[in-house]
Amino acid sequence: MRGIGTFIAGAVGLILWAYLVMGAGATLREDPVDYNIEDLDVPDPSELELPEVGSLPTDTAEPVQVAEPRREVRAIEPDVFGSPAFADTGDLERVAPRAPLSQAAQRAKPKVILLHRPSSLSAGVVSFGPEQWIRLADVMATPADRSCVAADGTSWPCGAMARTQQRQFLRNRSLSCETSSAVWQGELRTRCWVGVQDVSSWLAKYGWAEAEAGSALAVLTEEARAARRGLFGEPVR
Repeated sequence: MRGIGTFIAGAVGLILWAYLVMGAGATLREDPVDYNIEDLDVPDPSELELPEVGSLPTDTAEPVQVAEPRREVRAIEPDVFGSPAFADTGDLERVAPRAPLSQAAQRAKPKVILLHRPSSLSAGVVSFGPEQWIRLADVMATPADRSCVAADGTSWPCGAMARTQQRQFLRNRSLSCETSSAVWQGELRTRCWVGVQDVSSWLAKYGWAEAEAGSALAVLTEEARAARRGLFGEPVR
C-alpha cells in the first residue's frame, strides 16, 4: 500500500509543476515590456563634430592623376607561349606572306626509252634504221676510216677497229637512251647505256673515242692515252 501511495503523490506533484510553468508563461506573454522613447538618450547632431559635406574648393583641388593601363609585353620567343588573353593586340595587323625570294629550280628528270637492234656506224654513232641514228654525248665519234700510227711508224686502221670494239661491246643488245620518243627522224645527240654501263664512258676509258673538250670524260681519255689503249696504242690483231 505504501508503494502505491508514493506513486500517486509523485504523479500529483508532476501535474502541479506543469500547471505552474504554463501559468507563468501565459503571464509573460500578456505583459510585454513597455519602453518610453523619452527615456532614451539621443545625442544632438549639432553637438557632434562632423566634417562639412560639399565639393572641394577649386583653387585648392589638385589635379587627379589617371593611371594609364599597364601594357603587357608580348612574348616573341619561339619557345615561350604568349597567351592572347594577356597580349595587347591593338597594334598588331595580319599581313599577307611575302613572295619567295627565288623560285627553286626543278630539273625535269629525263625520260629514258629502251631502243632495240642497235647498229654501230662508227665508234660513237649508233643507228636504229636507215633514218634514225644517235651520236653519243660527251665523246667525239671516231670515223671508221681513221688511221693511227703505231710505235714502229706503221699505220693501222684504228677507226675500223674502234667500230668493231663498239659492236662487240653492244652485241646487238638494246640500249637505254635519254629521249622523249622512240620515233624520230635524223640524228639525235644523247646518252645511252647498256644495262648500267654508259657507252660514252666505256669508249673514253678504253681509248676508242676521244672525250669532247670540257667534258667530264676528259680524264678517262688522258688515262687511256697514258696507258696507250685503243687509238693511242698498238694495232689490235
